[in-house]
Amino acid sequence: MTEPHKTSTQIEPALISLRIIGGLEVASVLASIFLTVWVMIPLRPEPRWLIAAPGLFAVALILNSQRIRGERLGDLGLSGRNFAKAFRLVALPTLIAASVILTIGYATNSFHRTSHFWTNVLFLPVWAITQQYVLQAFIYRRIRGLLVTDFASSNEQRQQIRWAIWTTAALFSLAHLPNLMLMVLTLLGGLMWSWVYERAPNLLALGLSHATLSFLLMTSVPDWLLPSLSVGYKHFLYQKF
Repeated sequence: MTEPHKTSTQIEPALISLRIIGGLEVASVLASIFLTVWVMIPLRPEPRWLIAAPGLFAVALILNSQRIRGERLGDLGLSGRNFAKAFRLVALPTLIAASVILTIGYATNSFHRTSHFWTNVLFLPVWAITQQYVLQAFIYRRIRGLLVTDFASSNEQRQQIRWAIWTTAALFSLAHLPNLMLMVLTLLGGLMWSWVYERAPNLLALGLSHATLSFLLMTSVPDWLLPSLSVGYKHFLYQKF
């Protein structure tokens, strides 16, 4: 016996519930980030591993959410699929941004070698891909699911996607409070990377762009323009790179 066809009015309540859950998931992950940088780091609890507790909770939530929804690595952008297209899309804006950063460094004679230089070189790609995983493979996908409706017209969907991109970028920027210059830069980066992810979901290409620009910021921009990449409580201590 075949199942009766479900109408849009029957499906809509389930979609609304799924959107609400997605919104709550995003709020929970963001709360974990703010709890870490604003509460756990200043308190320095003992044992020290407790600092990572909110982050571990966020990771568990993300992985469980993706498991329940049946999101595969290829769907999330953690495979070779879409790499070439994503690389083509992200290459030009990354090159333009890199040129601006290098021009600032040249004009202000501020090129410098960071402390823990080789650690940063090795760690940045991993950290960049991790951030893109949380930002795109989870937050953007959930925000997109919250704002984009299947029954909307093509024009309406395009507008909804634009709102999803802007919302994701804004949340990424807010996660870098109170570093105002970094908030501006992450807003622009969030817009670029989310725009590319919408068209070609591949976290490896986005992570390469993210790591490249972060490294140039760390080694080319003068302190008076960007004192550090620190966020949250640590920013008030003017932590160096």
